[in-house]
Amino acid sequence: MDKKDFRITAKNRLKTGAKIHAKCAHYKILKIVSNLIEIFKAKKILIFMPLFYEPNLYLLAKNFSKNRIKREFLVPFMLDVSFKMVKLRRPFEIARFGVKQPPNQNTQNGLDMAIIPCIGVDGNFARIGHGKGYYDIFFSHLKTKPIVVFVSLSDNFTKAEISQKHDLVGDFYITPKKIYLKKGKYDRVLNRLNSRCGRHFSRIFNS
Repeated sequence: MDKKDFRITAKNRLKTGAKIHAKCAHYKILKIVSNLIEIFKAKKILIFMPLFYEPNLYLLAKNFSKNRIKREFLVPFMLDVSFKMVKLRRPFEIARFGVKQPPNQNTQNGLDMAIIPCIGVDGNFARIGHGKGYYDIFFSHLKTKPIVVFVSLSDNFTKAEISQKHDLVGDFYITPKKIYLKKGKYDRVLNRLNSRCGRHFSRIFNS
C-alpha cells in the first residue's frame, strides 16, 4: 500500500468511526493530551479547530480556561500554502476546507507543544495528513522544534514506511486506546502517563 491508498483507507475509517464514536473517545484523547501538557510544563500550545472526524481540542482549551490554568492556546490561520499561528479567539469564521478559524490577527511566535490532527502515522513516525502540506511547510521554517503530538479518533498506525522526507515527524501519536512513542526517548513520560490515566493501554513504537 502506498501513501495515497493508505490516506484514502484511513480517512474513510475516520469518517465512518466518527458516526459511531461516543464522546468518551474524544475525552480519552483530551485527558492524555492534558497530562502531556502538564508533564512537559508546556505554556504555549498549538491546537486546531476540528473537522467532524477529528478530536475536539477546543474543549481542551475551554477546560484549561475554566479551571483557571494559565496556558496560551494558538491555532492555525490559513495562508496561501501554509499558515501562521494566532491566538484562539472568537468569533470564528469558516475558512478553506470548512475549517473554523479566528479573525486575522498578529502572528504569534514561540511554541512549546503542537497538537496536530492526522489521518495516520507510518513506520517513520511521520504524519500522513490530507496531502496539502500546510503543517510540513510551517514546521520546516521553525528554528526550534516543539514537542509534536499527533492525534486521531481511530488507530491508523502502519509499520510500512510510506512517508516522504518532507513529512513532519512526531514525538507521540495519541488514539483513544493506544499511545505510540519512540522507544527509549520518552519511557519516563510513558510511565507517568500510565500512572495518571490509571490504565496501561500504551503501545511503544520501536524506532
